[in-house]
Amino acid sequence: MMPRVGPARCAPRTTPLARLHPAVRLGAILLAVVTVFLLPPAAAAAAGLLAMALLATGGLAWSRQLAGLRSWWPLAVLVLLIHTLTTTEAAPLGHPSWTGLAAGAAALVRVGAAMAFLALLVRTTDLNGTAAALGWWLAPLRRLGIRDDDLPVMLTVAVGTTPAVLGEARRIEAAVALRRHAPASSRPHWWRRQADRARLVVPLCESLVRRADALSLALRRRRPVAPELGRPAGWHLVALAVWAAGLVGAALARRGGTSW
Repeated sequence: MMPRVGPARCAPRTTPLARLHPAVRLGAILLAVVTVFLLPPAAAAAAGLLAMALLATGGLAWSRQLAGLRSWWPLAVLVLLIHTLTTTEAAPLGHPSWTGLAAGAAALVRVGAAMAFLALLVRTTDLNGTAAALGWWLAPLRRLGIRDDDLPVMLTVAVGTTPAVLGEARRIEAAVALRRHAPASSRPHWWRRQADRARLVVPLCESLVRRADALSLALRRRRPVAPELGRPAGWHLVALAVWAAGLVGAALARRGGTSW
């Protein structure tokens, strides 16, 4: 149920994107994620390739990126199947169509490009930088009395809980395999393996809540503090504002009936 993907063991390199102000870098990558869902499929694929090229420039080789996608193939097949059977532009509900298959492929392209940009954020910004960037963008809310002091703690709990849950999922999978008392050569059918993974959802959710509570209590007295950031270059903020305005205009155009 949980993808067998671990952090890359190659050290990140300094890239022009990493030298940007953390708030600008966070805003640009989040806008890029929104952009890929508004672009045509071909343009979204090109944007995803650009993100992968930036990842390769930052030290994450193409082979490692492609290897990380292998564990997601069951989800990709499920997305294609759902779109093929539920897209009603060319066939009634429940009847497969080539239009539905194309819609599923377009959805996978957009999701893959968004994941590539999010991976780029992880490779270029550490936890303290992300907390500082979010705090910089949320600073105007302090005038309204909304405090963001707990933001570093929230990010630490969210990021620190994920590896533990992945490790526990693998331990539960190993325990289920041992309980079958079957030799390694006689593997169960694929549907049995997927059913076993589906049973991991409830214990994993319980473990996630327990670990999050324990980690938040442990960090209560050792509260991480995000570093203070200076003001980014003005033209960077103007470029982000123009980009965001273009996305709003494109979304309104699609809502009005103009679509790609």
